[in-house]
Amino acid sequence: MQDWRWPTYRPRNITLEQVVYENDDPNRGGVRVKASDGTVYLDAVGGIGCLPLGHSPKRWVQAMTEQMNTLSIAAGPFWTEVNQQLAKRIVDLAPVEDGRVFFGNTGTEVTEAGIKVALKATGRDVVIGFEKAFHGRSLGSLSLTANPKYRAGFMSTPGDEGERFASMNVVRAPFGDLDAVAKLFEQYADRVAMVCLEPVQGEGGINPAKREFLVGLHGLCRTHGALLALDEIQAGSGRTGDFSAWTTLVGDEVEPDIIWWAKALGGGFPVSAIVARGDIAAAMVPGTHGSTFGGNPLACRAGMVTLDIMDDDQLFERAGKQLATLQGIAAAQPISAVREVRGLGAMLGIDFGDAELVTKLIGATAQQGLLVTASGGTAIRWLFPYWADETILGEAWDRLGKAVASVT
Repeated sequence: MQDWRWPTYRPRNITLEQVVYENDDPNRGGVRVKASDGTVYLDAVGGIGCLPLGHSPKRWVQAMTEQMNTLSIAAGPFWTEVNQQLAKRIVDLAPVEDGRVFFGNTGTEVTEAGIKVALKATGRDVVIGFEKAFHGRSLGSLSLTANPKYRAGFMSTPGDEGERFASMNVVRAPFGDLDAVAKLFEQYADRVAMVCLEPVQGEGGINPAKREFLVGLHGLCRTHGALLALDEIQAGSGRTGDFSAWTTLVGDEVEPDIIWWAKALGGGFPVSAIVARGDIAAAMVPGTHGSTFGGNPLACRAGMVTLDIMDDDQLFERAGKQLATLQGIAAAQPISAVREVRGLGAMLGIDFGDAELVTKLIGATAQQGLLVTASGGTAIRWLFPYWADETILGEAWDRLGKAVASVT
């Protein structure tokens, strides 16, 4: 097939056409998709974590259709009831004191908003990020993304070689190394606006932070007058077993200052949200930021119905059990090439310790009717719907085992 898009993705040469529901029941979203050649795939990609309910559950579709027939777009200066409803609901769920919301459409948009609000509220000019991090590809979020190949030709951070279009004051520490962060605070003194991290690194290999590290970061930020900001684009919106991955990992002993979500928040429709503490958000006066489509009624209805279904079907709790379920399956039916099964809740990483093998497995798993993505080079990532149970995970594990056998 001729691809008329920019060559920004490595094509899989699979044309997906429609959802296939389990037992022909559309009330629960689908975890299978049919391609144009008739092949039905078990989908462990889920739009890279955008489908916590599965593909197009009936109740979600009905709510979206109803909203499209009511009001789909309203400019930012105007209130809509559903916009205020979702904002309040997210504030209530967020582990941020006296939170205020800004809505966007994508993860990179709210990452940009997070950078801007931190700089504006503190008046400082340095951000501390982490190795193996991924935060997006627009210029601000790209500065936080650790892999230098993504920045090449566009922008630079301290230590990058050559002159580029933009330069950003983002410095990095190893993920989990509190002493290294403390040294950066000493080096940049009162210039640090925020420390920004994923509580569970997604593209970096499905690496959860340790509780002690997160609490320690909170303490360093408080000592030095910096803000603690969390990117939960992939790990949040219930995937770890709580609405916020911070809650799963830390509890309510201490709170971050800024936190943002996307991907799963809309159940398959583009919606993102960032919450900042009220005094921080107050720095963003009219004209400092905006989004034409951010917080539109259709997107907010997607967020509301997604959260309603999660509540009614106890999906946070079910998501929280996936890692233990998969680890049990792996222990009972080991695949010799697998070094580790890790993650948190329904954020699953299967590490082979071999980047070349993982590259082969992307195609080999598709041959076995399983769609996956890679993470961190050496791991296969699964992002199933939150309701995926032992039957679904066991089937996926069986197909993965057959794929491994076909290339080793």
